[in-house]
Amino acid sequence: MLDLMLILVLIVLSLFYGVQRLVNYTTKNLPPGPKEWPVVGILFEFDILTLHLKLYDWTTKYGDIFQFDLLGKTFVSLNSSEVLREAFNQEPNATVTANRPPLFLGKYVLENADVVFAQDNAVTRRRKLGYQLLRAYGEGLSCRESQIKENIISVKELIRSNEYKNIDPSDIVEEFLLSTVEVLKEDKDNKGIYHTLKDVVEVRDDDGKQWFTQENTRNLLVNFVAAGLLSTRGTIMSMIQLLAKKPELQISLQREVDNVIGSDREPSLADRRSCHLTEAFIIESMRYISLVPLAVFHAASEDVTISGYTIKKNTIIIPNIWTIHHSEKEFDDPFLFKPERFLDDKGQLLPSNDPVRKRVLAFGIGKRSCIGEVFARSRMFLFIATLMQLATVIEPDGKSLPDLVPTEMLQKTFLQPQPFEVRFKLRSK
Repeated sequence: MLDLMLILVLIVLSLFYGVQRLVNYTTKNLPPGPKEWPVVGILFEFDILTLHLKLYDWTTKYGDIFQFDLLGKTFVSLNSSEVLREAFNQEPNATVTANRPPLFLGKYVLENADVVFAQDNAVTRRRKLGYQLLRAYGEGLSCRESQIKENIISVKELIRSNEYKNIDPSDIVEEFLLSTVEVLKEDKDNKGIYHTLKDVVEVRDDDGKQWFTQENTRNLLVNFVAAGLLSTRGTIMSMIQLLAKKPELQISLQREVDNVIGSDREPSLADRRSCHLTEAFIIESMRYISLVPLAVFHAASEDVTISGYTIKKNTIIIPNIWTIHHSEKEFDDPFLFKPERFLDDKGQLLPSNDPVRKRVLAFGIGKRSCIGEVFARSRMFLFIATLMQLATVIEPDGKSLPDLVPTEMLQKTFLQPQPFEVRFKLRSK
């Protein structure tokens, strides 16, 4: 009986696949792509955890946009910053591609509070309220800055108490991040997310659907906490490893911090305007490691044309950030770590609208870009500036510290560096 059911399932899948292939065959201007197996598509061609590396290899064969099938679903990979901007920034494409594929997490677990995985395109109001809850701009950002500075006090204490000791810096980084994330929920001024929601009676989308109330606060926090913690952890850990392996660069960063901030006061977010090398170091770190190698998938809500190719309705769209960040067409020597690529001849940080900077897409692009970008960048700058003011990161005693190689990072939802140890040497005043 089971064998008969299995045969029937295979027949149905084969028929479905055959019809789908026939439709694709009669559709003009479909993107190129790899050869596929019936029904399963490219299932045997890759490991899901290293999909970004497979797509990187395929880009050299099939170009900036290609298509493939997997278990009855059609995917298209976008592999250049130019194609991504056409798909996610230019109308009508930006609206058509702002949809999400149906995922269990977004539909059932996060219910209606989700601003990341929600399928519908009516996300503008949700994102606006999300920004309000994060308090990531204006007066709210000043409040967050004060809280982050308070959290850094424990970082300083841990570094001082472990001077010259071989130490896994993950404990320090995670303590800092967990404490800064906690203030999103509740802070000393009683202005955290929970408090803010006391004033939220009900918010509805244009279709009248209620989606954001006090009851689903927890779901919103899942978005912010999980994504913010894991992504920022990997970036800061990677920067610590890079600092230990690049002492000359570290000296230059310390010199900049000394000149701009000095040793008598704490770093502030206002210092970012004058700490050009520090900002370039952070941007290059995000490009080099590409913690989120493939941004959250999009889906086409109707047929759309991208880069001259027809993308059919319901096609799942992959923003291939890894390939963009490591493409020789986008960056010179992409597998070399060079913060100076983001500085001009005078050592000034390139403006945000400079073509080179615009190719760094660590926080995504378009209507679905990461709403936690300002908060994440603020934390990273204050952490690194404080670290450079306080100590020098050096290699461990009695053991080797490997170079940070992007292709060798731990393959998880967010890429993470391999475990390592370093030492901290306090700077003399």
